[in-house]
Amino acid sequence: MKGIVVTTDMKIEVKDFAEPPYKTIGETVGGYIEIVHPMGLRGAVMVVNDDGTIHSLPLNVIGSCLYGTQTHRIPIVGNVVIMKEGYVNGERGLIGLEDSEIEPLLEQLNQLKGYFEKRR
Repeated sequence: MKGIVVTTDMKIEVKDFAEPPYKTIGETVGGYIEIVHPMGLRGAVMVVNDDGTIHSLPLNVIGSCLYGTQTHRIPIVGNVVIMKEGYVNGERGLIGLEDSEIEPLLEQLNQLKGYFEKRR
């Protein structure tokens, strides 16, 4: 299943994740996963490290912007994976992005990256 990884240093890449997703995505975000529903991503979710603030992971500016941190002051820290939620074998869970969904998301993420790079 495909997801988009956004690192704390603003690297953006499409990655294939193997089953079970909680384990392979957990390796990318560095621990137990939590699914959040960002204000800036319609139809997609962000998978983050559930204990990221406890472990003092670095700020993810792109993830925080998508999540709406500027409004509610709760930051996103650590690497994030953007995917979708859906039903797998009758249970709600993470599903991969379709190829047709990846390109518009990459465009949105690269626009945010460009915005933040100009302000460094």
